[in-house]
Amino acid sequence: MDRYIEVIGEGQFVETVCRFIADVALEVRVAKDETAFAEVGDLARDAVAVLRQAGLSEEEIVEGGSDFQRPWYWKKQAGQTASRKVILKVSDFARLNRGLEALEPLQSRNKERKTLRVNMRQPEFEMRSQAKAAALGAAFLDAHEKATHLAEQMCCRLGQVISAEEGGWAKRSSGFSGDEDWGGDSSRFGMGGSVILAAGPVAAGSEAQEPDIELQKPSRTVFVKCRVRFALSES
Repeated sequence: MDRYIEVIGEGQFVETVCRFIADVALEVRVAKDETAFAEVGDLARDAVAVLRQAGLSEEEIVEGGSDFQRPWYWKKQAGQTASRKVILKVSDFARLNRGLEALEPLQSRNKERKTLRVNMRQPEFEMRSQAKAAALGAAFLDAHEKATHLAEQMCCRLGQVISAEEGGWAKRSSGFSGDEDWGGDSSRFGMGGSVILAAGPVAAGSEAQEPDIELQKPSRTVFVKCRVRFALSES
């Protein structure tokens, strides 16, 4: 019977946010059925104009779709609600903040009819194939070191590699708004690979007269696992 030992090694690399993403939800509730879509369209055009004036480019302002509803419990009332969503994808968080701050005056116009809401979504992280490959190599070396130590404890000699397999992936969120950390790093200790995100500080809103706060972008540490089977022989 062939003798072998199987171990799991771990490597890691760091990814940094490359784009911050925010949903700007615009909603209009009206008493006349024929005006909701028109009014939310006007509100969306005003919002896009403000964002462009604040320095956001056309490529950073993305269509998010429209919605319309007249709930069943309004049957005895006239009226409807229409909404429009604009998605912002910006690499510089301070510049994104300036654009969102510039939208505040739109919220103050007729608050009972018009609503503006901002939701931060999970940011996009840079993808680095070379870093992932290097981390997988480090995971193999970690597995080899573990296997060598175990073989010595078993009074055996470590042989050639029989098989090597990349582990699965899991993630722990960065803690950035829109990417909240609910699970901690518990998924790292499963049999598959895992991802643990370590949040850097995130810039907060500032007064128009004050310079933007320069803070580190959020980053995550990705843990890569490698399962390796080594042959064993008598020492």
